[in-house]
Amino acid sequence: MRKAIIIILFSTSTCSLLNAQTAEDALRFSRIFYSGTARFNGLSGAFGAVGADFSSLATNPAGIGLYKGSESTFTIAPSVAYASSMYNGSNAADNYVNFGIGNIGVIFSTNPYGKNNASPLKNFNIGIGLNRQNNFNNLVVINGVNSENSMMQSYANTLNETQTRPEDVQDSYPFDIGLAYGTNLVFHDSATDKYYCDAAYGGVIQNKTIKTTGSMNELDFSFGANFSEKLFVGMTIGVPTINYYESSIYKETRTKDTIPNFISLTYYYDLHTRGTGFNFKLGIIYKPANWVRMGATVHTPTWYPSMRDQWSSSMDSRFTNPEWNSTQYSPIGDYDYQLMTPFRAMGSLAFIIGQYGILSADYEYVNYSQARFNSTYDSYTDVNDEIKSNYKSWGNIRVGTEWRVENFRIRGGVGYFSNPYTSSSPYNGLTNNSERFQASGGLGYRSKHFFADVTYVWTKMNQDYYLYDASMVNPATISNYTNTVSTTVGFRF
Repeated sequence: MRKAIIIILFSTSTCSLLNAQTAEDALRFSRIFYSGTARFNGLSGAFGAVGADFSSLATNPAGIGLYKGSESTFTIAPSVAYASSMYNGSNAADNYVNFGIGNIGVIFSTNPYGKNNASPLKNFNIGIGLNRQNNFNNLVVINGVNSENSMMQSYANTLNETQTRPEDVQDSYPFDIGLAYGTNLVFHDSATDKYYCDAAYGGVIQNKTIKTTGSMNELDFSFGANFSEKLFVGMTIGVPTINYYESSIYKETRTKDTIPNFISLTYYYDLHTRGTGFNFKLGIIYKPANWVRMGATVHTPTWYPSMRDQWSSSMDSRFTNPEWNSTQYSPIGDYDYQLMTPFRAMGSLAFIIGQYGILSADYEYVNYSQARFNSTYDSYTDVNDEIKSNYKSWGNIRVGTEWRVENFRIRGGVGYFSNPYTSSSPYNGLTNNSERFQASGGLGYRSKHFFADVTYVWTKMNQDYYLYDASMVNPATISNYTNTVSTTVGFRF
């Protein structure tokens, strides 16, 4: 398995293998940043022991058991993603605006035996709807001068190390190195039987723009029951869908005319990943006293039996001699495979302060090293071994509070999503190791038949990104910020 070129969330765009999936792809689809109703977001998702909110279907389905009536809910969640980068002393920044749906769903509540029944079963509730699990929308710009080497030199190094014959280059590397060879950016010297490029020692401005769009959403079918107002149990059948798009433009331009022949190169890359999976969630909430609730949840691994990648690329070269200018296009890559993301478990605790407020906390355990790729066409042994060695078991923590002032609510919360890398991982120890921090605050209004909530959520995550071979270039330090305002309206019936 080739060494990963790009670190953290962005999959490599220089893969010429048919099975282009990497360990970073598995991590991207294994990390879940739950979203949903504005009330849920206002407590930063710390709802595992609170319940009676539609988003709990995706975290602890026992929460559906706390409903005493039916309701419908709908959430819009527009966001602005802002990313700044630092590469070789140069800054760049950009932002991306997205309009998304946080959730839509309905809860049906029934009391099988009436209000005055002696049965321990007090309510049996059913829920169905959609909850957002991840938002991929972002725009990153990296710009800086490289005075030591060029991406073309990394291509030449690969060809020299693999001793690829000139007549085999384009067939062996149709999506990147073969394009560079076909556009005269990398050339073969028959006298030395070596590959060379014009900007071997740098002197180029390197610029890359990476636009990612799409999301992970889960269709949830849930059942919950209330036993004696003490024990609440629930189950969710989850059907998550992935739609991930990545489009990047990488450009190198000489800084001075001292580099012979070469003026610029431009490399375009497009990727679309999609898939549908399924999982099961089982949860309980127990009330040992009216002022405290304890929750526990288990999520099975999510199985994606029909993942599919489609990708393509092209390269454009410009030289001082216009006759050498060229543009080459790759074939369209198309590959089907399977993915399994990790098992999860959550423990939750909530304190109910009379009619005035709630304090709640969730701890989520997830072992990212359990993710696995599989295919009927190829072996994923190397990629799966990389997943096992690079990722680890750790935890995510969410804490939130809600306070009541007559029909109004005031909410706040924080969340921490830990570093997913092992001590043996080449990415561990980096200052920018994909830890994610979240803070939220919101307001709500509740009446007998109607409720409305609004929440602002701020997130930050720093990551390191390598333009190509990590042994040749410094990382670009990227700081990602997301600002989301979610608004929920709902009706009780």
